[in-house]
Amino acid sequence: MPHELPVTLAEWQRNSRETLRVRLDRFNGQTIIDCRSWWSDAAGELRPGKSGLTLAVRHLPDLADALAKALAHARSTGLLVDREGTS
Repeated sequence: MPHELPVTLAEWQRNSRETLRVRLDRFNGQTIIDCRSWWSDAAGELRPGKSGLTLAVRHLPDLADALAKALAHARSTGLLVDREGTS
């Protein structure tokens, strides 16, 4: 069964002007993972910004592993405090 793309998987405020989105999409016939900063235009519509990371979806397992390692390292070294207030 084909999947409808694009699909937004996660979204959160980066700052007062930007929203970060993680999406699966298609580009040039290839399925991609797109992690991008979006901004609001004058009409309040979100538009994709130039900053972001776009990779072929085949790189997703390696990206997920790298992010899990970065998260574990940031927690273990005290660089990141969990939302509950503990590192």
